Amino acid sequence: MRSETTSESQENIVELSAIRREKHIASSPYGPVSQGLTTLQRTNRDRQLTELLNSLENAVADLNSKSYTALDTLAIAIQGARVALSATATDEAGTDADRS
Repeated sequence: MRSETTSESQENIVELSAIRREKHIASSPYGPVSQGLTTLQRTNRDRQLTELLNSLENAVADLNSKSYTALDTLAIAIQGARVALSATATDEAGTDADRS
């Protein structure tokens, strides 16, 4: 399943490259094509590109959210460990002082 996802991603990257290349060479024998003039094929490709970019943006936003959740969990765990270690050090210091 992982290799299928990887190959699909690579195909999408290739498609993105082809779309970008087409946009750069959009011209006719009479000069550059006006940006408003598109063919049905370009419209479909633009729609596919938009869908792909939206999908990537959603994936990045999801990963960003998960990273903040992980960071918050780590910060809480570190704070808890500090409190526990501080309490242990205080108890041990108090025990040693009582023995003197």
